[in-house]
Amino acid sequence: MIKELLIYPDERILTPCTDVRIFDSKLWDVIENMKDTMEANNLDALSAIQIAIPYNIIIIKHHGIYNVYINPRIIRADGSMQNIESTSYYPNIEQAIPRHSTISIVYEDIHGNTHTALIDEPWLSGTIQRKIDYLFGGTFLAKLPKLQRDKLISALANNGLVAVEEVCPLFSPKDYFVSFTDKVLFFMLIALGITVIKYSDLKLWIDLGFGSVVLLMIGFFFYAQYEAKKYKQCTSCQIGNNIGVIAKRIGLGFIIFAVSRFF
Repeated sequence: MIKELLIYPDERILTPCTDVRIFDSKLWDVIENMKDTMEANNLDALSAIQIAIPYNIIIIKHHGIYNVYINPRIIRADGSMQNIESTSYYPNIEQAIPRHSTISIVYEDIHGNTHTALIDEPWLSGTIQRKIDYLFGGTFLAKLPKLQRDKLISALANNGLVAVEEVCPLFSPKDYFVSFTDKVLFFMLIALGITVIKYSDLKLWIDLGFGSVVLLMIGFFFYAQYEAKKYKQCTSCQIGNNIGVIAKRIGLGFIIFAVSRFF
């Protein structure tokens, strides 16, 4: 059965894949679907995650033969080369990617038997390395310098595939505000505990901590507003979510601050 290929900016491609443990008809159906998809799209290689199946499977069509590599691992790599690469995930894009010219791999076949192979043909070596990148939640984009990555994103945007400013990020700098705030709250709780059992008067530190929480949440709010305008479709940037984050942490900080006034 022909499956739909993942195309940038579909971030499911970044899902780390899991090893295949059961070698049965369900696995063989996945492999047949991959072959059908390759044939329909005139592809020489495919990782299972490229059709949204997060298994460690790659198939490479070489000299007309479909070679199936299940749970492949590179156990040795030698030599270097600049490999000109393209992928269905980034349509109409080619990049020179640094790769090893010779690799040794261990993998399993469709029946679960373990094999090793020495790959010294540049095209096959580079292709296996590129497909294994997908299994670990990466693409060749991650191997490029920042300037080249920016040019690639711009090229994709110009082809009408994606508007860069509309892509919601996997990680937001505003998460740093939350992380630091949580650490401050943790130390405020410790200071309150020490104050309550009369080992020392740490109310000054609690006061400073509460002030820090307020300032951090103010910074979080303004950065969140900036992201909400930049990534309009991103649910994590919605104002309701952000207000909840702020209210919970300032509320907890105020409770610790207020309790400390009684001791």
